[in-house]
Amino acid sequence: MSTIQSSLLNAGKVIRQGRILDPRTGRAAVIAFDHGVHLGQIPGVENPGPMLDLLTEAGADAFLVSPGVARTYASAFAGRGAPGLILRADWSNRWREADRLGYAEGRTRVIATAEDALRLGADAMLMYFFIGYDDPAEEADQAADVAEMARECEAMGLVCIIEPMPRGLLVGDNPYRADYIALGARMACELGADLLKTDYSGDSESFRQVIAASFRPVLIAGGPKTGSLRETLGMVRGALDAGAQGMFIGRNVFQAPDPARLMRVLRGMIHQDWSVDAAAAELGV
Repeated sequence: MSTIQSSLLNAGKVIRQGRILDPRTGRAAVIAFDHGVHLGQIPGVENPGPMLDLLTEAGADAFLVSPGVARTYASAFAGRGAPGLILRADWSNRWREADRLGYAEGRTRVIATAEDALRLGADAMLMYFFIGYDDPAEEADQAADVAEMARECEAMGLVCIIEPMPRGLLVGDNPYRADYIALGARMACELGADLLKTDYSGDSESFRQVIAASFRPVLIAGGPKTGSLRETLGMVRGALDAGAQGMFIGRNVFQAPDPARLMRVLRGMIHQDWSVDAAAAELGV
């Protein structure tokens, strides 16, 4: 590939990443809205269009969505000032509970290519990278899948986002250990990630280990539904203080009592460095 061609492709990544990370702050308030592809209909995603519009108006920088949502609600991502579109490139049956046909470890499969992402107008693709499977071949297959996505994104000028998650039987009951998260984060960087979506280890001090292991920007996942709004605020503030550059939060926003109000407050924390107390005061909690 010529130097000119390579420069053009790199320019594509720069432009698209600027639709996710705000160039003024280097940070992003992203809403994970891909739950339906893994869990079916859950509260907050029953009517995707109105929720996308509501959270866009409240300041979401980008949304993580499935191919079906991207196709059906394309108007939510069209026009000047529209949020970035991050395409979920894989499907997993890992998250379903046992009474909803769930599985102890679950499996993941690729559902979209870089060409699909370009046709849908996406700025980025995102894929899980689960580590800790009881069968080492499954983890190796995951590495091969994310590496292939990274190559496709590089060829097409798309942003590659990898979501490393320690979750298999070998991990046991504590997938939020900082050393486990850091292991996955570093491997994801080495496999070609431009950005990372990772778990939060529970406190700012331990999460510095994850940041230190990563040579790409890190945005935290929301994880399970938190017990309180203040807990959500503390999680985001702690990650930012450790060096994270934003969030990929879903249920803790779109299932909140007032999703738009919480979205505005989280945006204030991420882009204006609000403290937990200042954010809580804005929410009245």
